[in-house]
Amino acid sequence: MPLDPAQRAVVALAPTASGVVVGAPGSGKTTTVVARVRALLEAGLAPDEVLVLTPTRQAATVLRDRLALEVRVATPGPLARSLAAVAYQLVRANAVHAGLPQPQLLTGPDEDRIVQDLLDGDADDEAEAEFEGARRWPRWLGADIRATRGFRTELRAFLAECTTLGIDPAGLAARGEREQREVWVALASFANDYQAVLARLRGAHRDAAGLVREAVGLARTLPPASPAWGATGRLRAILVDDAQELTLGGVELLEAFRAAGVAVLAFGDPDVGSGSFRGARPENFARLAAGVPLHVLDGAHRGTPALQNLAAEVTMRIGAVGVVAHRRTPVASTVPDDTVPDDTVRAYTLRSPGEQYDTIARLLRERHIHDGVPWHACAVIAHDSRQVAALEAELAARDVPTASGQGRALGETRAVRDLLTLVDLAARDEWSADEPIEALRAGGLDAVDARRLRTALRQHAVRTAEEGAPVPSARDLVASGVRHPLEFELIDTREGRRAARVAQTLAQLRDQLAAGATAHELLWTAWERSGWERTWREAAAGHGSLADQARRDLDAVVALFQAAKRHGERADGTGALAFVRGVLDSDVAEDRLSAPEPVGVVRVLTPAATLGTEFDTVAVAGVQDGVWPNLRTRGGLFDTWRLAQSDEGAADALDLRRGVLHDELRLFVRAVSRATERLIVTAVDDDDTGPSVLFEFLPPPPSPPRAAPSIRCRCVASWRFTGVR
Repeated sequence: MPLDPAQRAVVALAPTASGVVVGAPGSGKTTTVVARVRALLEAGLAPDEVLVLTPTRQAATVLRDRLALEVRVATPGPLARSLAAVAYQLVRANAVHAGLPQPQLLTGPDEDRIVQDLLDGDADDEAEAEFEGARRWPRWLGADIRATRGFRTELRAFLAECTTLGIDPAGLAARGEREQREVWVALASFANDYQAVLARLRGAHRDAAGLVREAVGLARTLPPASPAWGATGRLRAILVDDAQELTLGGVELLEAFRAAGVAVLAFGDPDVGSGSFRGARPENFARLAAGVPLHVLDGAHRGTPALQNLAAEVTMRIGAVGVVAHRRTPVASTVPDDTVPDDTVRAYTLRSPGEQYDTIARLLRERHIHDGVPWHACAVIAHDSRQVAALEAELAARDVPTASGQGRALGETRAVRDLLTLVDLAARDEWSADEPIEALRAGGLDAVDARRLRTALRQHAVRTAEEGAPVPSARDLVASGVRHPLEFELIDTREGRRAARVAQTLAQLRDQLAAGATAHELLWTAWERSGWERTWREAAAGHGSLADQARRDLDAVVALFQAAKRHGERADGTGALAFVRGVLDSDVAEDRLSAPEPVGVVRVLTPAATLGTEFDTVAVAGVQDGVWPNLRTRGGLFDTWRLAQSDEGAADALDLRRGVLHDELRLFVRAVSRATERLIVTAVDDDDTGPSVLFEFLPPPPSPPRAAPSIRCRCVASWRFTGVR
């Protein structure tokens, strides 16, 4: 795609130029980043002197491949990396130079596991305490509340925000006392214990926020020529894509690089930010733009006039935070009366959720079959992960191939859980009454097989029992057979032979555990003896829902083995059983180092997951009243948002709901601006719910699709949006 004048001006900047480049959705920011990298290399900079940073590893992976195709030169490493990866590189180089242990990054499940163990310890202390002073947490935060996943999620976010802002436990406790926030005092005590656990782990462990904070300190204090910089000391130019997603720590790291003489050119659009829940606020982008030249990309390279106008209409309702020079002015339609109007934006209100799924499936199939649009050029965007999960399943049931790419905890997949259960049960000396049957089911026997096995065992026991001797129960016979596989083999049935194989697998796993086998070795034994490989491989080669499930199971098993391998390489002092039981108990998704890009499917995403993407056709589903915009304040349990406010009075005066509303509008702008040719927005209008007020921005709906005459399209242009500018 040829560059417009504004893009060419940015590409032609001097190699030493720092600044901020801002542009509306579709203005060509990423294209300009790629062209700028090519220009810097042609100007004489070496590949290891130029680096492109992104907020996430997924975005870095996509951009890395695009850069490799564009520049076509040999490089010592990837030209695009995530900001956390560069922070790790700097911290590691300093540790190696100082002769310290190399840093190790805690994964999300590992971090959640430590938090859960500490919370469980608090609950035990409260249950055994004889005096009130042993209680750490306020009484309104009882053990039942602290045992929930949502509590741990908010707690981890609070700790990360404290680390990002440089607030240590002592400072947090003092501030909690000063502002009379009892929960902050409790959180300070918990943070002390959390940091002590990290310090006691074998190796130098950091969470992501701590890694970036440490890198900021090093970048500010290391001399420019110090070998402790490592490879980062050779950098002369840094380009940042999607800089609106940077946290405060990321902005401070870029400022430190800029102070060290590195040219930093940041590209972004604060009106499509989606990371406010993790500290990526528009104020951070405004701080990055302060005191440096501002360049505006005013071209339009994505979407039809109607799509561009819709994004501009919504953007004008978002509160201005620092940078607004890139905003486009909505224009009235100039379509002559004798031409076909621009119908690339369509809105539908449906009578039920089922009708909504039917409609989206029909419209996507029509787009694919009649207009020849590939499945991978279509996407469905929903507000939250629960909607994404429902849409993925419902559309797949309606013959639309889907993939969400949404992270799931490894233990939630049945195939993974069965392998882990076998290893876990093999390590136990005592089993409950139901666990022998659970072991057989984990080994591949279903409920019918288990019933037939119990019946056969009972009949065999009756036949072979001495006259007058009591006959053991079927449950006892199964438990005995699991310990002694020969008892299963004696009944000589299909179920008996399969049960004997499972029992033999358990015996082999017990021997390996006694010999100190790694988690990877234990899981490989369970997998190899399961016999699932051939069955799933043949099923995955087919078509339909069974083939899709087989492919998902295989992907999950591969991810499990990758996680087990990383656990062994970390050598953090925890054993194989700690890994197995940690994955079983964790409900946090494993952060994969490599995730294959779905091919030939419709992506089902949240707005945050659409970073750096565009699609021919986008369906924004479930735009309901109370769901989008969702005006519930984030971090409300601990008042996390107050941490960034130095003045308590100013914090109390903030209009939180207005800030949340603007965040929701940014999500909506990002969602609708992903489409290049067709946008579909749907909502359900029934007795329980209705369309969102965001429907006011949409044009009058077209006639119902031919294949769905029951659809009710309703014009809601008479509604009045109440957003605050």
